[in-house]
Amino acid sequence: MRKALFVLALAVSPAPTFAAGDLWPWSSQNAKEPPKVQPYEVPTFGGKRNFRDAPAQWQKAPRIDGDAVFRAVVACFPSKPSWPIDINLQAAMRTANAVDITGTAIGKHTIGIVASMPLYSATEIDRERQREYQRRAETAKTVAEFVGQLANRNTALRALALAAALEGRAQVRVNEGIADADEQIKYLDRVMKAENDLISAEAKAMDARLSLVSSCRNEEADRINEYLTGLAQLPAAARP
Repeated sequence: MRKALFVLALAVSPAPTFAAGDLWPWSSQNAKEPPKVQPYEVPTFGGKRNFRDAPAQWQKAPRIDGDAVFRAVVACFPSKPSWPIDINLQAAMRTANAVDITGTAIGKHTIGIVASMPLYSATEIDRERQREYQRRAETAKTVAEFVGQLANRNTALRALALAAALEGRAQVRVNEGIADADEQIKYLDRVMKAENDLISAEAKAMDARLSLVSSCRNEEADRINEYLTGLAQLPAAARP
């Protein structure tokens, strides 16, 4: 009888209740938020810019009259010598014997230097013409180098502006996960190449300008240098 009552008491006793977090093995306190780690961003070659900003418009530098530059540089050449003639010097010695009233032989010695200056020297004139031709030919070549390198400089500036815009766009695409980092690196290489082309063109143009100035007389060198420097200036809108 007692056994039956004990079983009945177990059957009718209420089941224990548990809260939702009683069985959770950790504390109910909120855990610390993890630090916000910024993803790695591939830097650009130059300054960071908004790719939506339109690059600078193509600015053509003023046309350079190569003939005018050539005439200006040739006119400042050092003056030619007034008497481009050959002078030939010739030394001679003469010995003669004479007999005096006593019958004794007396020797006479004469030494002289003779200068020969021809009125017309074909060799000197031909040499002067060849020298002048070489100077003019070298000047023409340097003028062409000066004008050509300024054109290369202007082209490199435009290429640099376009490559930098594409590089900025690629950086945003990489950050958003749309493209791989290879896309940005490709445009980064283009920016580096355009920058190198720009520096090379400016250096070669400077070398040509100084070569032209060095062929002038001292009193005219500063004027020619100022003139050539003005021709090499960039338009204000095209300057980086």
